[in-house]
Amino acid sequence: MSPIRTKHATMATSILCALAFWNCGSETHETGTAISNSEQASVALRLQYSTPPLLDSLVLDCYGADTLHYVHSADSALFNMDLFPSDNWSFKAKIYANGALMQMGELTTKLQAGSTENLSIQMHPIVGFVVVEVPTGLKNESGIVGGTMTLTSKNDRYEIPMEESTGKIYFKSGMLKLGVEYDVQISLLDSTGNAIYSLSDKFLLTEDSPVPDLTLNSLRSKVALGIKTAEERHVEITLSLRSGFRKPKADNLLITEYFAAPAKDSAQYEFVEIYNGTIDTLLLDDCVLGITSSNTLKRYNLTTSEILPGAVMVLGDVTSEKTPAEHVNTDGWSDMTNSKGSIILQCDGITLDSLYYANAPDSLHASVVPALGSGKYNQSGQLNIDHWKVRSDSSAWCLATPTPGELNFCN
Repeated sequence: MSPIRTKHATMATSILCALAFWNCGSETHETGTAISNSEQASVALRLQYSTPPLLDSLVLDCYGADTLHYVHSADSALFNMDLFPSDNWSFKAKIYANGALMQMGELTTKLQAGSTENLSIQMHPIVGFVVVEVPTGLKNESGIVGGTMTLTSKNDRYEIPMEESTGKIYFKSGMLKLGVEYDVQISLLDSTGNAIYSLSDKFLLTEDSPVPDLTLNSLRSKVALGIKTAEERHVEITLSLRSGFRKPKADNLLITEYFAAPAKDSAQYEFVEIYNGTIDTLLLDDCVLGITSSNTLKRYNLTTSEILPGAVMVLGDVTSEKTPAEHVNTDGWSDMTNSKGSIILQCDGITLDSLYYANAPDSLHASVVPALGSGKYNQSGQLNIDHWKVRSDSSAWCLATPTPGELNFCN
């Protein structure tokens, strides 16, 4: 949304990325009157906060020589602004998450003409909420068809129904008061209404830990249920469940993204992304990745021994200094062809998943994964995970900005 000024014409404003792992974006607004930069103060204002899950938007209201209102998406936490001088600029920031106002902060300062200021607003949670995710695998092998989460405090009781998404189920509360201790009980049910798994615990919502994000890493092994709060705090509950370490089978591991055309002179690197769509830890000791390079399919062993349930793994270019160490996971690499080629994932000599990417179908491939043309860069082929069952169809894929390590739901 464009800033709204009540006294003067809008000045050019750019919105930059501030937090690691967030995408950059920019927006420019035309000025209606030519004004010298020496008459303004250049302000970089950063919101300092612990990033909550389900972040919706960042709102900044500025009151001084002008009145401005900014609404930013979750990928914009640093505001760069040119403001008119004033002895009393007031900045009030709000963070909306889970559909409601969650954090607030404010700052008052003096701005002089021609100055450059780097400011920050410390945000403070005013409410909290609870999110619990449980991986079910793409085929829901545990047979979970229902469930509830109950939160009980001294004065309140909330019963929260289960919601479903591809490869997982989750529970999401509304906003909760801080400074309150809650008992949490979770029950997962099968088709006959019998409880498959259940757990109970207590937690205290505070300003330091407004969102305990409870996540079950697996339903088939001895797993830790972590209540992730502030960085210095971590509570764990261990659940004894049946073991699940095995070799992968067909449809267990999916190729979910490939990036064959990094932009030249950039920090980008080639990669193939795979996803464990089961609730088991899959062993990768005898798995290889095949990629087309110079019209020849070359195979490389995976150098990581396992992939956790519901995890996304990046297999990257070991020959490139741009590839993060955690994204290598192969013992070699050859330049992928940009406009067409094959990718194959095999374990114990069995093909678990494969794809052919190209600009258009040909006599050998009636349906292809979309690819950039020769000489074009910057976009990867991404599987809409909701359409994994028809992933051989080109309509299940899109070209978009690379997101290594993240599942996509592109249209």
